[in-house]
Amino acid sequence: MKNFIFNVPTKVVFGNGRINEVKAHVPHDAGNILIVTDKNVAQKSGALDRIVSQFNREAIHVFDAVEENPSLGLIKKAAAVAREKNVGIVMGLGGGSSMDTAKGCAVLAANIGEMSDYIKGKPLENNPLPVVCVPTSSGSGSEVTPYAVFTNHENRAKECLSHPGIFPRVSIVDPGLTFSMPKPVVINTGLDALTHAVEAYLSTESYALNDLLAFHAIETILKHLSAASQKDRDAMSHMSYAAMLAGIAITHAGTILLHIMAYPLTIFHKIPHGKANAILLPAFLAYMKKNSFVKEKVARLETIFEPVGGVKGFVNSLGISTRLSDYGIEQSQFPGFVQMTIVKDDVAITPADVTEAGILSIYRWACEDRG
Repeated sequence: MKNFIFNVPTKVVFGNGRINEVKAHVPHDAGNILIVTDKNVAQKSGALDRIVSQFNREAIHVFDAVEENPSLGLIKKAAAVAREKNVGIVMGLGGGSSMDTAKGCAVLAANIGEMSDYIKGKPLENNPLPVVCVPTSSGSGSEVTPYAVFTNHENRAKECLSHPGIFPRVSIVDPGLTFSMPKPVVINTGLDALTHAVEAYLSTESYALNDLLAFHAIETILKHLSAASQKDRDAMSHMSYAAMLAGIAITHAGTILLHIMAYPLTIFHKIPHGKANAILLPAFLAYMKKNSFVKEKVARLETIFEPVGGVKGFVNSLGISTRLSDYGIEQSQFPGFVQMTIVKDDVAITPADVTEAGILSIYRWACEDRG
C-alpha cells in the first residue's frame, strides 16, 4: 500500500443555518475582521448582514470589490485595506474567487514581498493572517484547501499559490447560502467540483483513502447536480457536501492535466472555469482511456457515468456543448494553448506520458466533439 499523509486542519461546520454560528467559531481574540466578498454575493445571499450582526460593528471591515478570476492587483488592494484596518482575521465570503482573494490578502497583509514571487516558491517572511471561509457556491472547494488561484494579467496566465498557512482555520459550509445562485452558476460550479474529484481520483498522488473521498464526491454530484440546477434544496445541500469532499481530495492529490488545459478557455474566451473543465472532460477521458497508466480507474469512471448518459451525455444534458468550435475557439489557437499547458506542474502528476502532441490531440478531439 502507498504511504501517505492525510491532513485537513480546517474545522468544518456544516449544515443549514450554520451561518448564524460564525461568531462562535471565530477566535475571541481575533480583533478586527476583514470580510472579503463581492457586492453581488453580499446583496443576494444576505450572508454579509447575518455575519456582521453577530459582531461589534466597529470590528468588522468589508472589502467587496472581488472580481471573478481575481487578479494579482486585486490581492494587493485587499491587503492594503487589511493593513490599514489592522485586522487579525480575513474572512472569505462567496465563491472560490472571494475565498482565494481572502487567502491572498492574508498572505500579503503579513508579508512585504510580491505575490508572484511567493507563487514561484519564495518563502514567506511571516505566517499569513488566519483565514475563515464561508462559501456561497458549491464548486471550488477552497474552503478546505491550501490553494488560491489568481490571474496574472501581465503574462495572461492562471497562477496557483500553495501554502499550508492558507488552509482556512474554520469554514462555515451552510448550504442555505447557495440557494440564491442562478442556474448557470449552480451548473458551472458543480462541474468544477466534479472535475476536481475526477482529477484527484486519477492523480498519481492519490491513494486508497483519498480515492474513497473523490469517488464518493463523483457519485454524489452525478446523482444530485441535475436536480440542484432546478433549485431542489436537498440536492443543493448534497452539492455543498460534495464540493467540500472534492476540495479535500485535491488537497491531497492535486488537479491534473484537465484543469490546466481549461485555463486558456477562461483566460482568452471568458468561459467560466467549471464549464471550461466540463467542455474538455469527454475528450480528456477518451485520451486517458487510451494512454493512461490507470486504465482500471478510467474504466470505473466510465461505468459510473453510464447511468447518466456517459460523460458527454451528462455534460450535454446540463445544456453545455462539448464542441470547442461552438465557443468561437479556432484550431489555430491550440498550439499556444499547448505551450501554456505543458509547462505546468500538474502534467507531472497526470498518470500518462503527456506530450505536446497528446495535449494537442485532446483539444482537437474537443473541437470536433467526437463523442
